[in-house]
Amino acid sequence: IKNLLSNLQKRTFFLKSAHLEDIRLFSTRWVMSYLKGPLKKEEISTLMQTQKEAQSIEVDTVDSLIQKSDALESIQHIDDSIPQYYEPDISEQNVFSPTLSAKGKVHFYQQRRGIEEEKEVRVSIPLDGKEQRISWIDAQTDENDFTSFPHTAPASGKFHRLPKVVLEDKGLKKAIRELKETLYQEQYLELFRCASPKLESKVEESRSDFVVRIQDILQEKKESEIEKLQTRYGSKEKVLVNRLTRAKERIAKESSDSTASMIDAGIAVLGALFGRTSPTKIGRAVNKGNKILKERGEMSRAEERMAQIEEDIEALEYELEDKIDDLGEKYSIENCEIETFKIKPRKTDIDIESCAVVWRVS
Repeated sequence: IKNLLSNLQKRTFFLKSAHLEDIRLFSTRWVMSYLKGPLKKEEISTLMQTQKEAQSIEVDTVDSLIQKSDALESIQHIDDSIPQYYEPDISEQNVFSPTLSAKGKVHFYQQRRGIEEEKEVRVSIPLDGKEQRISWIDAQTDENDFTSFPHTAPASGKFHRLPKVVLEDKGLKKAIRELKETLYQEQYLELFRCASPKLESKVEESRSDFVVRIQDILQEKKESEIEKLQTRYGSKEKVLVNRLTRAKERIAKESSDSTASMIDAGIAVLGALFGRTSPTKIGRAVNKGNKILKERGEMSRAEERMAQIEEDIEALEYELEDKIDDLGEKYSIENCEIETFKIKPRKTDIDIESCAVVWRVS
């Protein structure tokens, strides 16, 4: 591959695909490119030189921030109505950047669904001193409870400037109002529901757990329907089994009668052959022969009836199996369409417990 790539001709391309057993080269008839191609380090430096000089790029470190004391202030005049907290600095450099932090609770309540949940919210926005407005949409979750930080600033602390939009917001009332609006738009409980069976998930119930619960309900319904089917078809089968029993008894009786008639007829015929009987008895023997034929016909019909009943019983069993298979398809989880829906809070159920300027260690 290395040799192939290093010796590729112009407008020739290299193809290695998991769907091909070999490596292929292919070319195009015409290529137009405005790109010079890969740049060397020296060329990149030359291109970027003017931009570097214009922007005066410099990496800020804690030390450089301390040295640039003109960008930091020891004291800022902040209205007393704005709460302030100071993150402890174990390095004791005490260089702080401002953030706007808040914590509160969002209450979700729906009596119809039996929902009464409370979600704690802790968010924070870093401030660079140039903000024209506070946008809580960009806020990040704050893992620490800033209300546990000290209220008093370190004596040797250096602070970046606060933006005007915060300094002019007495009591941070505007920031709190905008935070409530953002939480109203962004906070919700996500639940799942299924139309058939009509069911909704519980709060904090995962989709997989909800599916398992639906499967259990469908299984119970299927077993109940199967039990009803078995009861109904069991009654039908009982009727057919009774008919089959009577048919077998009829065949046994016809077989016995036919055997007795054959014996009587045989005796009468032998008597006639050996001259021990009268013409009347010979006539009776003929009648018995006719009776035998009749009895055999009745036995044949009885056997046909028995065979038909046996076929009916077998067909009933197959029909029951088909019905059970249909129930399996009817109550399959694959037929359930699960969708998500949201429960939003009311604005009156959003409580901002604390909103403050929190000075974080830079």
